[in-house]
Amino acid sequence: MHELKIPGIDLERTFNCGQAFRWRASEGGFIGIAEGKPLFIRQEGDFALLDCEEGDLGFWENYFALDCDYAAIWELFERDEKLRLCREHAYGIRVLRQAPFETLITFIISANNHVPRIRSIVERLSERFGEPAGKGIFAFPTPEALARAEESDVLAMGAGYRAPYIIKAAQIIAGGFDLGALRRLPEYEARKALIGLPGVGPKVAQCVMLFGLGFFGAFPVDVWMKRVLEWLYPGVPEKAAAAGCTERFGSSAGIAQQFLFHYARQVKLK
Repeated sequence: MHELKIPGIDLERTFNCGQAFRWRASEGGFIGIAEGKPLFIRQEGDFALLDCEEGDLGFWENYFALDCDYAAIWELFERDEKLRLCREHAYGIRVLRQAPFETLITFIISANNHVPRIRSIVERLSERFGEPAGKGIFAFPTPEALARAEESDVLAMGAGYRAPYIIKAAQIIAGGFDLGALRRLPEYEARKALIGLPGVGPKVAQCVMLFGLGFFGAFPVDVWMKRVLEWLYPGVPEKAAAAGCTERFGSSAGIAQQFLFHYARQVKLK
């Protein structure tokens, strides 16, 4: 086994800030699964520690985006008066690089939904259609498994009106639509391709790009971020304000978005 030390991370904030839904507190740390790989990870001060097979070391380094220098990112962000206010609430959040298909389905489920309910739906889908990975944990279903699902079964998981979107999107991916290949496209082309999928609008597309495809400049806007945009740019129309944020924060706009999103929820920004 190989020990991996992750600096400057707050696991509770990272796993509970609305970007990932397969991690839960357990025995002084967190237990979860990514791409069929179960993991226990624990907080040690300003670091997190995990033990993994040496062959999985690169996978987890990529998952936790260890190539991103968050100390430098915070140094840049703290030049901004309002982002500086976020530090107390958002420091330690790392934007994860998650599996594209799981991220797609998860954020289709997220539409008009809240975090606890998203978690429960994702867990039920995994238990019903995913493969067991040990210790009571199930891998997220493959596109093929969800493509074969009956709509009534997905409805029974609590997916509601999203059930046909989940199945149709899975059928398209299982039929050969290569989500991973979108990483190699320009951002606007990747966004356009995602919006063509069932259940995917602009916000869900941006979430998939940010959390599943590694476009750290993507900038999702939901009800909380609308409040943030009004706070950052009072009186400026939403689209112009979002464009202003993208220009303001550049290739780290998505990371700034996650800090701002978490700050807005914590302080109940009006």
